[in-house]
Amino acid sequence: MIMPDVRQRVMLAPYTTLKVGGPAEYFAIAKSEEEMAALAGFARERGLEFTVIGGGSNILVSDDGIQGLVVKNEIKGVSSEVDGERVFLKAGSGEIWDDVVAHSVEAGWWGLENLSAIPGTVGATPVQNVGAYGIEVGEVIASVRVLDITTGEISEIPATDCRFGYRDSVFKNEAGRDLIILSVTYVLSRMPAPRLHYRDLEARFAEHGPVQVSVSKVRAVVMDIRSGKFPDWKNIGTAGSFFKNPIVSVSDHERLVDIYPGLPAYTDGEGRMKLSLGWILDHVCALRGYREGNVGLYERQALVLVNRGGATASEIKNFSKKIREKVFEKTDIEIEMEVRMLGFDESNSKK
Repeated sequence: MIMPDVRQRVMLAPYTTLKVGGPAEYFAIAKSEEEMAALAGFARERGLEFTVIGGGSNILVSDDGIQGLVVKNEIKGVSSEVDGERVFLKAGSGEIWDDVVAHSVEAGWWGLENLSAIPGTVGATPVQNVGAYGIEVGEVIASVRVLDITTGEISEIPATDCRFGYRDSVFKNEAGRDLIILSVTYVLSRMPAPRLHYRDLEARFAEHGPVQVSVSKVRAVVMDIRSGKFPDWKNIGTAGSFFKNPIVSVSDHERLVDIYPGLPAYTDGEGRMKLSLGWILDHVCALRGYREGNVGLYERQALVLVNRGGATASEIKNFSKKIREKVFEKTDIEIEMEVRMLGFDESNSKK
């Protein structure tokens, strides 16, 4: 087995879409399962913390950087197996997520189209249980192949053991803190299965009256909607939706609707209500486009935090804290960040 090159003091800002972050103590790139396992062994033998990053689209790296070994995951490979009306699509965790979505749509397979144009890599999708436009990826995951960095063992975890929740999974919790995702297998459908109940999609397809809905049309509409709400991460520093939509009790929902009529909310299926934080930031807190120095909320979508150029991780962290405080003042609800904090005291670098 060839050991990948391990470098020291590599700046991480170029590897994140927020374009901030200090140096990794050690840094390497893994292009295969074998290389990832070798690097995990390297860190284990030296007692180093082990952090894996993919597309860098959902992380905020400290200005001080990250101690230990940081590995950029570039494990590639896409394969498929047809079983009647179902298709099992397996993708390496370092594959660009939207490339995999495009591949499935071009093949005419249903299941991933609503998750089009989300930045990042395949490996992040089960960790965050990525969701958009009425679907969460956990609904179409069959299994996740993982490496246990403490033992070097590789195993396959069925979706039922992944503990998927709203922007949550076993991989974000203590039980999965030592598991590194190597590949993900999704179960898709060869038969038409459009999911158009999300408000934006419903409205767009209603504009055209009764039409034959194709998987490629759904992808095109999703991409068009996203382009109108989200900045191009290649040109503007962003991590997409920086905060989670809050999930509250029915009584809290009723209290807020009395104060702020028109507040959009959806049942979470467990007797609670998921509130639209973007609406709250915009209509309740009047924060859409709000800016302090080099950091602000995007003018088209208040849920998106942007680095206007030259911001530090500390500035972003402090700005996000102020936003959370302003929301609490207006709603008495505490909101959470969706991004992972790496290199900060409260972060868990193995997640």
